[in-house]
Amino acid sequence: MSTLRPLRGGCLCGRNRYIIALPEDGINEAQVLFSTDRSHQEPLATPLAAYIRVPLSWLHSTTFAFFDDETHTMIRRVYTHPSQDHTKRQFCGFCGTPLSYWSEEPRSEAEYINLTLGSLLQEDLQDLEDLGLIPEEGESEPEEKRAASPNRGIALRHSFGVPWFDGMVDGTRLGRMRRTHGIRRSDDGTVKVEWEIIEESDGLENDVEMETGSASGKRKLQDRDG
Repeated sequence: MSTLRPLRGGCLCGRNRYIIALPEDGINEAQVLFSTDRSHQEPLATPLAAYIRVPLSWLHSTTFAFFDDETHTMIRRVYTHPSQDHTKRQFCGFCGTPLSYWSEEPRSEAEYINLTLGSLLQEDLQDLEDLGLIPEEGESEPEEKRAASPNRGIALRHSFGVPWFDGMVDGTRLGRMRRTHGIRRSDDGTVKVEWEIIEESDGLENDVEMETGSASGKRKLQDRDG
């Protein structure tokens, strides 16, 4: 079976690493999922949880000990909430990076695993659009909404570094935010001043809602579970 270039990921400290082997003839089994359900918001500490769901057989992972006394179970920790005994969440036991979410409810879901999008390498995140896992602009945003965005294309914020994600938030309240951070020290080095300014442009009166719906392999996680 021929395969595409694998997607790579891991944790912040580098002790956990994984690859997702993508078969050319089965790429449609992969899905990018977004969820605003509280059961996913809290473990990831984010209002919008994002995963890539793939068959378990595609995932190949390993751990790297930096010191002799570090074990596999110390590096890759597993947590199951008492009220969700059908699920398992994996995270790094050292840097705390959330890595994956697995559930056996319904039973058919046990053959798949959801890997956190944020744990993918930056360059591989960019590949998701080329793989067809992110909807085209015309699919994710109606023409009338695009026409009603006079400031579209004007950079009011730092890029998130992933073009397809920049496109998703462009025109939303998040997309119209600009963050400025600075540090200054006195000449003698005894005083340091840091500041951060967050600005929101006076753009559209009605915010364009951030896309979390279903299109071309992207849908809400709770819709799939239901």
